[in-house]
Amino acid sequence: MPSLLRAAPAAGLLALASAVAAWRSFAAAAEDRPRPPATPVADSGAVAGKATFSAARPKQPLIVWLERDGGELPAKPPAPLQIGQKGAEFSPSFAVVVSGQEVVFNNDEDKDIDHNVYTLGAEQKNFDIFPRGKSVRYAFTNSGEVSLYCSVHKLMDGKLLVVPSRAWAEVADDGSFSIAGVAPGSYTLRTYQKAKRFRDVELKVTVKAGETAQVVVEMKR
Repeated sequence: MPSLLRAAPAAGLLALASAVAAWRSFAAAAEDRPRPPATPVADSGAVAGKATFSAARPKQPLIVWLERDGGELPAKPPAPLQIGQKGAEFSPSFAVVVSGQEVVFNNDEDKDIDHNVYTLGAEQKNFDIFPRGKSVRYAFTNSGEVSLYCSVHKLMDGKLLVVPSRAWAEVADDGSFSIAGVAPGSYTLRTYQKAKRFRDVELKVTVKAGETAQVVVEMKR
């Protein structure tokens, strides 16, 4: 009987060793087995075109941007936009902001001059007066034009255009523009003029993977 008791643990260890060897053999075979290819992410497309004008174009920014039918895709907003206030001027005095992007207003005056920022338009906010060396920040989310003012300096003003995504471009002096990295889908192309001289345009655009959709934007009075 004692010999049988000694043999039982030895048999168990042998079985365990056999199981471990079998598992290692299975794992090695699995590593050698060909893997299925990863599902590729859909390629992006682009939109490019030309803006034409029925009259002389003013020396002011003209912006085109895309609004995606069915809603925008989730995306990380760009880095915060820095706006200075030195000399009682917003600098830059005009900028395009992507929805969710922070804007940092810096009182970077050389002298002890206080500033305030309040906004009208797509978002109406009023920030407290803050001294030299201080900043206020805010993430704009509502698409549209935002006018900037300072309650301390009545002639101090600026503008922001808040767009829903990174799919925007400024029209060059020759009327050309290009928007790259656009997810496939149906969009509405819209225009914005800082100094409005023409009727704004809305165009339906279909973006396909690996292709560039060509459009003509006719700016008419």
